[in-house]
Amino acid sequence: MSLRKFMHPRNKYKKVPDFKELALLYPEFRKIAITNLAGKVKIDFKNEESLKVLTEVLLKHDFNLNVKVPPNKLVPTLPLRLNYILWIEDLMTHASFNEMKKVHGIDIGTGAICIYPLLITKMYGNQMIGTEVDETSIQTAVENIENNNLQHLIKVLKVNEETILKGILEEDKVYHFTMCNPPFFEIEGMSEKVVKRLPPRNAPTGNETELTVQGGERAFVTQMIEESMEFKERVKIYTTMFGRRSNLLFLLKLLKKKNIENATWTEFCQGHTKRWGLAWSFLSKDIIDLTNAPVIRKSGDYIARLLKEQRPAEIQFPMRHKFSSLDHLVRFLEETMEELHVQIKELNLPIDDFNGWSCQLIAQENTWSYARRKRRLAQRLINQSKENETECTTDDKNDDTRNNSIEERVETSMEEQSVTKQPLLICSFFVEVVEHEESEDDDVKISIVYEKGTGGKNALETFRQYLINKLDVREHFQKRQAKSNKKKRKRLKTSDNEKKSFASDDVESA
Repeated sequence: MSLRKFMHPRNKYKKVPDFKELALLYPEFRKIAITNLAGKVKIDFKNEESLKVLTEVLLKHDFNLNVKVPPNKLVPTLPLRLNYILWIEDLMTHASFNEMKKVHGIDIGTGAICIYPLLITKMYGNQMIGTEVDETSIQTAVENIENNNLQHLIKVLKVNEETILKGILEEDKVYHFTMCNPPFFEIEGMSEKVVKRLPPRNAPTGNETELTVQGGERAFVTQMIEESMEFKERVKIYTTMFGRRSNLLFLLKLLKKKNIENATWTEFCQGHTKRWGLAWSFLSKDIIDLTNAPVIRKSGDYIARLLKEQRPAEIQFPMRHKFSSLDHLVRFLEETMEELHVQIKELNLPIDDFNGWSCQLIAQENTWSYARRKRRLAQRLINQSKENETECTTDDKNDDTRNNSIEERVETSMEEQSVTKQPLLICSFFVEVVEHEESEDDDVKISIVYEKGTGGKNALETFRQYLINKLDVREHFQKRQAKSNKKKRKRLKTSDNEKKSFASDDVESA
């Protein structure tokens, strides 16, 4: 299930940009655009250069901003940035700071593009401060500000790497909000983890300074909260974004532990990716009550209950095994379903807290077994051709005849199956990221719930086996199964020992 419909209601990217229009208007976009057989214009999201051009063109087209993304710097995803900015606007309006033009904000870690101050000042015309530790990022940020004639509204400050808020706030100034998109990664082991925890695009962009911090985002936001306690009301509302759901409960508990009761949180949904926003204030709730401020949360646990009740067929494997992000995996699965001629339909579900992709799959016939047979046939023919190289001409003709004969028989069989009115298999399909508290090496879990179909649950199991092979995760799957079976045997052994112990006690008492 795409999270696009849960974007902020004022986010212009709730509607997908018209790539065809962009290709006609901007020559640089035309160079990276790909037109498929159906005439639809796409781009390669796995290509860093394509992402850079897309971001630069959208900033020009939608905000009249002339921005250059420097090499080896993080490419900002605009739907996510807009979600955050629009929530800031909601908080300012909720706090009765009705004129956004008079609001003064601070962007902590503004980056090489200075994306948040550029967008905010362009949208509202207010004053912004951007802080940054990296000298080269400051230089390119200032260039982008000057190229857009916004130097009268935006100031970039060089800060100490060991502090977050200290040295920024001037005594005689009023600051309405802080915002921050902290580094996601811990410094240790960063090289293996960068690719999969990037903002919601596939191409790995950004450098170590932008992506890593000692202790990861949890430690960074913890320090921010502790420093905010020193400045308190000098900033009306402190906010930050973070990328791990497991950190939400930790940070909410930390605020409570620090006796900061005036706080709230929201979700930033875009594509198949979700981020979280946290806001807190030291002002009295009589002045600003954040507990009833506007937020977006997908409430409920419908899917969790469904998966628990239905006992679905599952596949679980490490994300880093093959995919850089959930978006990457979803696109792979969509392409696979297209190859198999399996129809994908949107599930009619209530709003819930499922952080992943969900859909209904409808298969008219068993195309996955045919695909497997076709691969085996091809391998057999290759082996046969190697054995009979001396009779090339004759064998080629015979092989062609055999191939055509087999293909015809398979196609005929499939045509006979397609006459059946009822689909072979209809199932609900769920894909989610399973986070591990002690590690950032997350898993992917695919859950498939049988609904109906002439093939019964046997069709579901053969489909699952096909996906295990297609994803090339059989080794991981077998290890997980072996571990699960070992736990079951241990539980059974414990249960048997307890029974023997009870029986012994009964004998002695007799």
